[in-house]
Amino acid sequence: MSIVISTESTADIPEYQFRDDLKIIPMGYTVNGVGYDGVTEKLSPKEFYAAVSQAQTKSDLPQTTMVTEYLATEFFEEILAAGNDLIHIAFASVLSGTFDQETKALNALKEKYPERKITIIDSKSASYGEGMIAYQALLKKDEGASYEEIVKFVEDIRECTNAIFVIDDLMHLCRTGRATKNEAYIGTALHIKPVLYIANDGTLQPWAKVMSTKKALKTMLNMFLNNAKKPEETNFVCVGHADNIEDAQLLIDAIKEAGYKNVGLYDFGPVIGTHVGKDAVSVVFIGNRKDESVKNV
Repeated sequence: MSIVISTESTADIPEYQFRDDLKIIPMGYTVNGVGYDGVTEKLSPKEFYAAVSQAQTKSDLPQTTMVTEYLATEFFEEILAAGNDLIHIAFASVLSGTFDQETKALNALKEKYPERKITIIDSKSASYGEGMIAYQALLKKDEGASYEEIVKFVEDIRECTNAIFVIDDLMHLCRTGRATKNEAYIGTALHIKPVLYIANDGTLQPWAKVMSTKKALKTMLNMFLNNAKKPEETNFVCVGHADNIEDAQLLIDAIKEAGYKNVGLYDFGPVIGTHVGKDAVSVVFIGNRKDESVKNV
């Protein structure tokens, strides 16, 4: 018997963190009428963001699908039937019906496998904000923590898992309905870059607007430095990007110069990528509570 940590493909976990005791449930998407499960079948980041950039309206954008109760049951039962206990870290419930569908599936499986320990936890996050929580749960397991200790750890750490994003393409926000045409045109002319963060409830919220990519990256760095744990207390920081490795690398270099040694890189998956658009950049870290971080810059 073993403890298995699971999450969805929305967690954007990079392949270098894949493990046998980490299971990922597919959350599919459709691009130009073609469906992909997001795990075994998926577009490369360049292919995906080319499709995002070519969209003229919201209806042209890639469409994502939630995990159904049937799919969740098949996925979870394979883990439980093998004699494993399960801790599932779910995509934010406010962003998708996936959490509710998975909860229904697991409630039924608890009756079928009463000897197994089964817990589903709302990550209240998305992209690698969700992935960071899953990764930290694995590290806690490696320390020899019990099932109950891991569950408590995850419930605590999700409140302190910060994810900050800089948006490069304001016209994309217009296509998604997050900005008016006037706001997008004026903002683009003035080189305004919105800074967003994942709030306590898991929603993506505006935090600041700065002029130029350089200033936006500096703003992200300052927010990170003011709210992250000290380098000696931090085991991992991760920078993400939407087909924009150049700016992501600049941010990684700046974080390393501040003394943080283990800084990873991940690609935005389809769910967050559809929201933020091409060339967006993020940083995900463990630090102050999310509601305090936005005040402490």
